[in-house]
Amino acid sequence: MDVQIKKGEGNLHAFTVDLSGEEIRTRVKGKILAVNPRLKVPGYRPGHVPESMIRRNQDLIRSIHQEVLDELLDSAYSEIVRKSSGTVVHLNPAPVSLETKSEETGLMIEGELEVFEIPSERSPFGTVLSPEEPISVSGEEIASEIERLRIMMSNEFREDLPEEEPILMSDFVRFRIHFVHPSTGEAFDSEQVSEVGGEGVPEAFNQGLLGKKRGDRVQVTLPLNVPVSGKAGGTRVETHPAELEVLDIQRRIPLETGELISRVFPKSGENEEPKTEADLRSDVEKGLLGQKVLGVLRNKREELRREVLATWGISTPEKRMAREYQRLAISSDADKEEYRQIFLWQLVLDLLAEREKIEPDWETVGQEYRGIMQSKGETSSREVDREALSVAMQGARRIKLEEMMLREAQFGGSELFFDEGGYLDKVGMKKFGKKAASVGGHDHDHDHGAHDHGDHDHHDHSGDEGQS
Repeated sequence: MDVQIKKGEGNLHAFTVDLSGEEIRTRVKGKILAVNPRLKVPGYRPGHVPESMIRRNQDLIRSIHQEVLDELLDSAYSEIVRKSSGTVVHLNPAPVSLETKSEETGLMIEGELEVFEIPSERSPFGTVLSPEEPISVSGEEIASEIERLRIMMSNEFREDLPEEEPILMSDFVRFRIHFVHPSTGEAFDSEQVSEVGGEGVPEAFNQGLLGKKRGDRVQVTLPLNVPVSGKAGGTRVETHPAELEVLDIQRRIPLETGELISRVFPKSGENEEPKTEADLRSDVEKGLLGQKVLGVLRNKREELRREVLATWGISTPEKRMAREYQRLAISSDADKEEYRQIFLWQLVLDLLAEREKIEPDWETVGQEYRGIMQSKGETSSREVDREALSVAMQGARRIKLEEMMLREAQFGGSELFFDEGGYLDKVGMKKFGKKAASVGGHDHDHDHGAHDHGDHDHHDHSGDEGQS
């Protein structure tokens, strides 16, 4: 097998694969020998049917030729990927068939491919970004967060709200949800209870219900768990318009300060010093600081992506992008550009992670894996979904490399975040941007974006960041 790749303009190249007749004939003969023992031909024992008689069976020899062609194409594509200098993102061979004469004349496979590459001389570390100002948390912000916690951490509810009382953040709402699947026409109705603004609750749900009253109906577009047909069953997440009917509202009764302190700092031992209101304020300040740090890091990630894609001279694989837009039904120019940036950035991170030999952080792998399985609508089990695990490891490598690139980037104020005793240390993000430990020696410190305080968490989960 002789594989040749002819470089073209930009990402698009041409390839040829020259297969000799001898190679094809050897494979065909091997298939004939393999199938011979299973043939039942009058006058011949199994395994002793002459090759010439087998070749007269047009359906059988056509099937053998197709099987050999499939194997040869797989080998050819693997060799093309191996010989390419970057990541093959598009491979389009011209139609080809294998016939009996190919065993004598050989076969030529031709086609086009797109290869995504990054400049070899470019370092992922040291990118120049815009400066950052110091971060602080005001007394008013602390007081406001404490008032929010008085409500959010209460387990007592008012059930006698007036009929005209509008829904507020943190209210528990009993509602009926109705939607019709656009493909099957099947209607789904169910009665549920959810906390407005609660963890994992879609923002569209929150905005749709805020200010509504008992008996109101509202149209919203939500990510919904839709049953999957077939033997496997289960559910998958799809986004569809739905109608919500408000049935009932329950509102938390705010905690007193002493009750809130006991909830925030549950006692772990008899000799532990009792916590005070000053401890509460300090803990809340740390949580609010963590949210602001996450906001800065989120913006810095986006800036890092824009800077690298704009200055590294990276070419867009147009044919692959066209296929992606069609696959995802992306039509608007704005949506196409947003997806293009994300897609290219992931390709950049994957190539850099391979080049820099980035090891994934295993706690992050677990987080990514659980997110993938939840999005597939599957519950956890002892069996490992190897495909999902592979995707999770790839995502964890991207996250780790991106963190390392941020830590090593050049911008005014970087020392406020990354130096010893800086913001990341203060909020507990001690592993951010540091090389992950090996499989045998990893620990369980909190990773990017996670910082907890005992039994509760002030972190705004809407700011958690993985790769799209």
